[in-house]
Amino acid sequence: MALKVGRTGGGDVSRGPKGGGGPLLAWACLQLALGTMLALWGEQVPALLFLSGAIPLLLLSAWNRVRPPTGNPRLLARVSVPVVVLAAGTAAVAVGFTAGLWLSLIGAELAAFAVVWLVREIVAERRTVGR
Repeated sequence: MALKVGRTGGGDVSRGPKGGGGPLLAWACLQLALGTMLALWGEQVPALLFLSGAIPLLLLSAWNRVRPPTGNPRLLARVSVPVVVLAAGTAAVAVGFTAGLWLSLIGAELAAFAVVWLVREIVAERRTVGR
């Protein structure tokens, strides 16, 4: 089955989702494996956290697999700089918990800037597709 993708001014348009449950299933299996190993050779509370954290991922993955594609056009983003800036800001916040409050605040500011930038980009792309 060929995936029809048309070029527009703001991004690409596809005809629905295609196989989005794979990464969720892989992450859930990794969590199950880590939780099982912790239960066998380690402490029980972290093992339960890993094992119970995998359950929603498995359910979401199964739902994503059985859900039929809508067939409606769906916006596919090109290379998006705000996503990279958001990831860097989130990582800075996470490292800031160890390094100090100053890094957490800088990371939070960077992440907030990236979220606003990303919302502007999404609104502009949807406006372009609508025309």
